[in-house]
Amino acid sequence: MCSRKSIPTAITSDDDRNAVVAKDEQIRQHLCSVNDLHNGQMKEFEIKTVLVTTSILLIRQNDKFYAYSSKCCHYKLPLVKGSLINNHLRCFAHGACFRVDTGDIEDHPGHGHLPKYDVEIVDNQVIFVAKVKDLGKLERSKIPDNLVIEAKPVVAIVGAGAGKNFYNDSSGFTCADMLRQNGFRGRIILFSSEATLPYDRVQLSKQPAKNPQDLFLRDETYFQKAHIDLLLHTEVTNINWSDKSLTYKPLDKRAKSQAYDYLVLATGLRPRKLPTTLPVHNLSNIFYLRSLDDAGYLATTVKSPDTKNIVIIGDSFIALELCGWLTTGLNEKKTVSVVMRSKIPMARIFGQRIGQALQKIHEKNGAIFYPQANVTKLTGENNRIKFVQLEVGDLIPCDLLIVAIGSEICSELYKNSPIEMTDDGFIKVNKRLETSVERVLAVGDISKYPLAIFNLDYVNCQHWQMACSTGHQAANTILNNYHGQTAATSDSLKTDLYTTPIFWSTQNNKTNIRYAGYTRDPENVIIPGDLDDEFKFVAYYIVDGFVRAVAQSKYEPLTSEVAEVFYYKKNIRKEDVENDIYGYRKYLDFKTRRPE
Repeated sequence: MCSRKSIPTAITSDDDRNAVVAKDEQIRQHLCSVNDLHNGQMKEFEIKTVLVTTSILLIRQNDKFYAYSSKCCHYKLPLVKGSLINNHLRCFAHGACFRVDTGDIEDHPGHGHLPKYDVEIVDNQVIFVAKVKDLGKLERSKIPDNLVIEAKPVVAIVGAGAGKNFYNDSSGFTCADMLRQNGFRGRIILFSSEATLPYDRVQLSKQPAKNPQDLFLRDETYFQKAHIDLLLHTEVTNINWSDKSLTYKPLDKRAKSQAYDYLVLATGLRPRKLPTTLPVHNLSNIFYLRSLDDAGYLATTVKSPDTKNIVIIGDSFIALELCGWLTTGLNEKKTVSVVMRSKIPMARIFGQRIGQALQKIHEKNGAIFYPQANVTKLTGENNRIKFVQLEVGDLIPCDLLIVAIGSEICSELYKNSPIEMTDDGFIKVNKRLETSVERVLAVGDISKYPLAIFNLDYVNCQHWQMACSTGHQAANTILNNYHGQTAATSDSLKTDLYTTPIFWSTQNNKTNIRYAGYTRDPENVIIPGDLDDEFKFVAYYIVDGFVRAVAQSKYEPLTSEVAEVFYYKKNIRKEDVENDIYGYRKYLDFKTRRPE
């Protein structure tokens, strides 16, 4: 039991919620009796002072008590609704995972560690202890205020974006951040062809009109404090693999050369364009979504009274999420048409039944779907599209054409390099994210890597969480080497990539899907629940008789719980969940309440 002998100077009872502010600005507040919380349980408490009112999360695990900020560092949602297993505290919504013993981020999405507070046990009572200045903080950083760095070694990260067609990739920023958070004191250079700070790209298709300032992963002060050289508007033009150097060109300046000790490739993806064989494929009101500037243009354009008819080509995540925003997120009604080659939207991801249900939801909100359709002609005037013509003869009025037909790998920098590639154009990396070239790592959407939880050799999961997780592991790989060279100690750094893939999709302001795991066969699925009316369901995807992925809507925190079962490599059998949607719970000691 965690116990301290010191006698508190002031303790407030549950009836008197105004905690005393001591001279040293320390507050002490009684939370509960030791026996009120059992191992594997957590509870949220309000902390109230004359200066600050906030909430904290109290956890009991292995007969020790831990107190943290109650909100997830990702989107600031309540962690008490999540899952608590062993040393993992996982958010219910998007799967961000924190260590119970330290509050450090263990897996993504999100960046930053949980603020941690002291807990004392006095006469079998749990006493919360903190300084007022620390209350209300939403994140904790391990980067010291007086950080001093050295000139070597140099880590060059190509992709917070690089090259004219390369874009901000969260894996590059995450790698830089985790290097600094975990003790790397060499130089870090982050190259980006975009003009903005690294940002939360997944929000662009869900909330295109969101204030860009609210999307930045970190502000300029962070990069200054962390001594991360963020080179914006900079194109990396060449890499000399044998000399370990690269050439880059800042906007409107001469090319420069930079030597590196470690190179991390995080160049990401770009939108797939309409084929050049399609007449007038490059008119001015053809739109692709990838950057903050793109989202700003879209948000402005759709508000125009001249934009009445919007056509979306594709059935990707971006296509359907934008469809949902256009039909439910605007003040003015627009005519939204979705043209897709597939018979059912997103069937290749979720399967036909869920895809059909999603189409019905969008149709109820006014969207018009054209399945199994091919675009044969774009008719325009004054450099603008006016109609989209389909092979079957339909002529769809169009004031704005949104193209969301997938992405292409940004591979120009390395496609003719010594790096070993897969047959389908991805960089092949090992479990440490290392390429076939010494001290060159590749992360995010451009790489294929082992997925250890299911013993798969090479997979590519183009999800925000996986981009962050691969960036984190690349940092760990460099740190393990660096700490060995400097004789420093590493704090629980993973040696290999080990994570559960997680993603989520916001189809409109009332419809969300949360997913964990990995499968290539979405049709081998068990779906208890209601897809037609309430859209409240659980989908278990089966591979060789075992659950290998789950998707759900309105069953929180089921996705996060199953992600933990996957993480601990427990095999959920098909028969476990055929008649009990919570059948997976027998494989781990869940003490938190069942999902509702």
